[in-house]
Amino acid sequence: MAVRAVWQGKTVGGRMLLAAEEELRARRCRRITLDTTEPLERAMRFYEKHGYRRSGRVTDFFGMTLHEWVKSL
Repeated sequence: MAVRAVWQGKTVGGRMLLAAEEELRARRCRRITLDTTEPLERAMRFYEKHGYRRSGRVTDFFGMTLHEWVKSL
């Protein structure tokens, strides 16, 4: 998921994430996971702000550290 720089900080990303979560709830999903790389600090703050927490799972993504985030629905 990405939002153009001009739209960042204007709730567009939050609304997109909420829509995805609502769809997953409707499909009876109880847990969401997503991944992000270390350079994307702004994305990590965004996910944390929206209730996601680091799961502790860390892998390699083409030489970059990839962190898994999780949220229960």
